[in-house]
Amino acid sequence: MKSVRWKNLSIGLLAMSIAQAVYATDNDPQTAPASGVETTTEGSSSSSSSDTQINGFIRSETAFNFGGTSPFNQQGNIYNGVAVQRNSPIASDTVVRAPAKNGDETLNLQLFRGEVDSVTHFNSDLSLVAKLRAVFDPGWYDEFNPGSVNSHATGSVYGDPNYFRYNVQGVGRPNPLEWTGSKYMIDLPSLFMEYNHGAFDLRVGNQQIAWGQALFFRVLDVPDGLDYRRHSILDYDPEEYSDKRVPALGIRASYQFQDNWLIDGYAQKFQPTINSNANTPYNQIPSQFTVVDKYANYDDKIDFGFRVKGEVGDVGVQGIYSHRYNPDGVYRWTQSGVDRDIPGLPGSGQLLACTPFEVDPTGVASAAEWNDYAAQARLNGLGGFNKAVSDFSCAGKLGAVVAPNLAVEKAELDQFFQLAGGLLTGKSAGGLRGWIERDYKAEDDFGGGLSYTTSGKPGSLTDQLIINWEVLYTPNRTFTSPDLGQNFLKTNEWTSDVTFEKYQRFFDSFPATYLVAEFMYKSKSDLFGRYIGGMNGTPDSPATGYGGGFKAVALALQQPFPNLIWRADFSLLYDLQGGVLVQPAVRWKPNGKFDAEIFYNYANGHLGGNPNSNIIGGINYVRELAIRLSYQF
Repeated sequence: MKSVRWKNLSIGLLAMSIAQAVYATDNDPQTAPASGVETTTEGSSSSSSSDTQINGFIRSETAFNFGGTSPFNQQGNIYNGVAVQRNSPIASDTVVRAPAKNGDETLNLQLFRGEVDSVTHFNSDLSLVAKLRAVFDPGWYDEFNPGSVNSHATGSVYGDPNYFRYNVQGVGRPNPLEWTGSKYMIDLPSLFMEYNHGAFDLRVGNQQIAWGQALFFRVLDVPDGLDYRRHSILDYDPEEYSDKRVPALGIRASYQFQDNWLIDGYAQKFQPTINSNANTPYNQIPSQFTVVDKYANYDDKIDFGFRVKGEVGDVGVQGIYSHRYNPDGVYRWTQSGVDRDIPGLPGSGQLLACTPFEVDPTGVASAAEWNDYAAQARLNGLGGFNKAVSDFSCAGKLGAVVAPNLAVEKAELDQFFQLAGGLLTGKSAGGLRGWIERDYKAEDDFGGGLSYTTSGKPGSLTDQLIINWEVLYTPNRTFTSPDLGQNFLKTNEWTSDVTFEKYQRFFDSFPATYLVAEFMYKSKSDLFGRYIGGMNGTPDSPATGYGGGFKAVALALQQPFPNLIWRADFSLLYDLQGGVLVQPAVRWKPNGKFDAEIFYNYANGHLGGNPNSNIIGGINYVRELAIRLSYQF
């Protein structure tokens, strides 16, 4: 494995050396933008006899993580190889969860990507816009092998790691213009006809929609879900969500009137947020869970909305309304449907099939692991056990009863884990996998915003400072209950963001520095839509949540160098509950064809004490050096 890792790094360094040689003979700094964020729109080729313009890039994306392994995958489980005492009414024993050795996740990411953008103009008003994206992951990781622990877990993505398949029962291709295998993805994130005549613009087809003016936090940017499969939230920050929004088939129309006013509306096929699969490098749902995605029931649903944007004097104003199915989804216990007996108890599999559990060594093996991972998943371990008992009658037939306190819950859980591991047959290893389903609920979003550009002393921080405020109100938003009960939570939620941004020149010999400072508040959930009532749990204390809402700060800067070949970037995300994600970066663009970004992701979720109270705790292991090398055409 290590030889593959260093071979991969050598390939990256060799490519940079070759690029330096290209730079020496083909240096044209005037083709490099001073502060462009996107790297996919430069360079084009067109034929004088054709109305089609084509551009694109090929890229290698590599990340090395030096901070440890993800606790949410089988090979990173924090109980692997650890002797854990189990005490129940029937026995006391010690269990060591397999695999006994954690995997090597130093190589955290290796993607090879190609994109081709084209625009075909049929006449001055009508065009066809298309983007083809192809991504390949060779799987050069220390992958989890289910056979090594004798796993028979049900579900096509719970065997060997599957990096790209979005698994939905009853729907072969949830995104109609996406084709995936375990190691590749080909899709058309853009394929639409555009009619543009004067002030009117109409787009029909597969497209992404970006609303709002907040830069890193999403407030009014509600039309599309996000795709976390490629590099989770750890991508190159200046690109924000340009590679993350999930495209959808739809229609979008806009009309510009009275100079500075715009009305914009859309109707599109509902497409959910896509999470990384189990045992892939950036999976965030603990791999002891099997997820049944119910998107098949929503494949024909339509989202729609409109916004109005304009200026009143010196103040920019906007308002939006959206009726959508929340793409993040909500989760609850569901029947496993797996008829696999508890060792030594013939016929018990029929009862387990109508509970949320399946006997398999990739499940949970002790009460300690159960409560620890419930807290890490922002769930209530005690409440979750009781709902698995009270909401499923077959659990009672197996002898489970609602636990009045944590001590009783631990004793009951250890008893079931002992039996599932083979206590009656003289064995101890093994476990129970939990089964949850993902559902989607409709909501109405009402939002607005104001923006204002200040006038101060020329050259001062208050001169040409852009202030932007956005707010969103969602009545009766549906959330996952921290106990995974059948009844979801419903409550009103407010989301708000204020952003300060400007270009500031600090040195006469350097171009202006782009600066951003941003504050976000959400009344009921965190940045990823998880209900804050499930926060603050520990292995020995069920989640209590916290008051005052979710609050976070983001800071960023971009500093181009005088020749525009180099640019330094810096981004910081701080959750006021005590977690920080920092990303310093350098971008090198020696000419119009080649560019490289090198950035480092540092995550620390322990600044406030309990990492299960902030959004960074789940990626606390990240100390990641990333290298992206691109050639544009």
